[in-house]
Amino acid sequence: MSRWMGVDIGGQSLKAVVADETGRVTGHTTRPTGRSATLGDLAAAIGEVAGELGYERGRTIGVGVAGCVTLGGVVCGSPNLPALAGSALERDLGSALGRRVVADNDAHCHALAEVWIGSAVSSANFLLLTLGSGVGSGLVVGGKVYRGATGYGCELGHMIFRPGGRRCGCGNRGCLEAYVSEVALVSRIPDEQPALGARVEALVRERSIGHAHALFELAEGGDEEAVSLADTLADELGVAIGTAVNVFDVELVVIGGGIAPGILARGAQLRHGMAGALFARAESAVRVEAASVGTLAGAVGAARLAMTTV
Repeated sequence: MSRWMGVDIGGQSLKAVVADETGRVTGHTTRPTGRSATLGDLAAAIGEVAGELGYERGRTIGVGVAGCVTLGGVVCGSPNLPALAGSALERDLGSALGRRVVADNDAHCHALAEVWIGSAVSSANFLLLTLGSGVGSGLVVGGKVYRGATGYGCELGHMIFRPGGRRCGCGNRGCLEAYVSEVALVSRIPDEQPALGARVEALVRERSIGHAHALFELAEGGDEEAVSLADTLADELGVAIGTAVNVFDVELVVIGGGIAPGILARGAQLRHGMAGALFARAESAVRVEAASVGTLAGAVGAARLAMTTV
């Protein structure tokens, strides 16, 4: 049975898998990256892990990267890997590795994994949201990831959620990512609720966890301000999901990422936000499920990308 290698490149680590044609992972490994990682650094790391995983010479490698990737494989922006901006990733990595490389946005790869072996196996049309440092998204139509005219298709994290609102890392104001993400909460919590912000910061230092996780932990412990903000986040995401369903008319929304469990635990608030935003669909007609492929989803989807583009 043929094997395919996929690599998920993030700002903190590189995850690599080898998977067979059924999506079963037969080997995986990781390497540290960092914001200063260059294309040369990544080529060296990928070559090393390909050898470690025994991936056959000359076979295609799929790559998912945290950033905007054009249809021609050029990285036009990557906040967590700024050294890659402008890189012709497919061409230059392929040249350095001596094999074909195919690349896409990491959330698009995650969506490929979910429709291949995860929560969307039975759904030809669905929307994926990944909630972590930022908000990633991928739209699958007819079983294929929609990439749009240039490759940027379905950047819902940068959909304007509140015109003139909070500043986003992309430079705009009011993006969804500026409200419902780990990076957003670092400043949003102390700005909106200073006393809660102090309690969250204390827990972040004490437990070495993220701000979102600290917020949800305080909410689970009955902290009223934390409960209120956590519920607000779920409601806000529900509004964004309802708006997206109005545009894309999908039957399923899959939610993954590090802060997804805290949001999904507030199903009533999420559904409330959806119901208020939906136009021609009943809230009950839209399924919302947790992503199920796991922490290697981006790499698994990248392997699927390699498999389907040969």
